[in-house]
Amino acid sequence: MAFIKLVRLIPIFRGVYGDMSDDTAARRSLSDEIGYWLESASRTLAKRYGDGVPEAKQDVLLAHYLYGLTAVVHADDAPASHLAAARSYLERVIPAERVARALQAVPDESDGWLMSALDRVEAVGGRQGHALLARGADIVVPFMSRNASAAGSAEPVVIERDPLKEALRQ
Repeated sequence: MAFIKLVRLIPIFRGVYGDMSDDTAARRSLSDEIGYWLESASRTLAKRYGDGVPEAKQDVLLAHYLYGLTAVVHADDAPASHLAAARSYLERVIPAERVARALQAVPDESDGWLMSALDRVEAVGGRQGHALLARGADIVVPFMSRNASAAGSAEPVVIERDPLKEALRQ
C-alpha cells in the first residue's frame, strides 16, 4: 500500500516541474517564481490527496519541497535566514500555525511512505531550484537583509549573482 501511494506521488511533482515553460515565467522574479511553484505544488497535493493524507503530512511534504526549491538560493546563507524565507513562503499558502508545525515536525522514521516521499519531493524541489537559477531569473528573497533573523521581515531584497560560480556549483 505504501509503495502504491509513493508511485502516485511521483507524477504529481513531475507535472509541476513540467510547467516551467509558462510564458509569464520570464517576467517574474525568482521570489515570485518560488511562490508560483509553491502554490502550484500546494494545489496539486490538496487535489491529489485531499482527505487521503492528513493535512499535517501534506504540510510537511510541502515544506520539504520548498526546502529543496530554495536550498540553491540560500546555499551560502545562515540556516536562520533560510528558515525565515521558508516560513515567509509557506505562510503565503498555509496558515502560520500550520507552518510552524510543519517546520518543527520530526517525521516518524517508521513511516516508510512519508520518509521516501519527503526525499523525493525535496529532490524535485532541488531540481526546480537549479532550473530557475540556470534560467537567470533575478534573485529576490523575502528579507530586508541576508542576515535576517528567523522572524525576519517579508520585505524583498535583490541579491547579486555570479552566474559562473552558480554554474560551477551545479
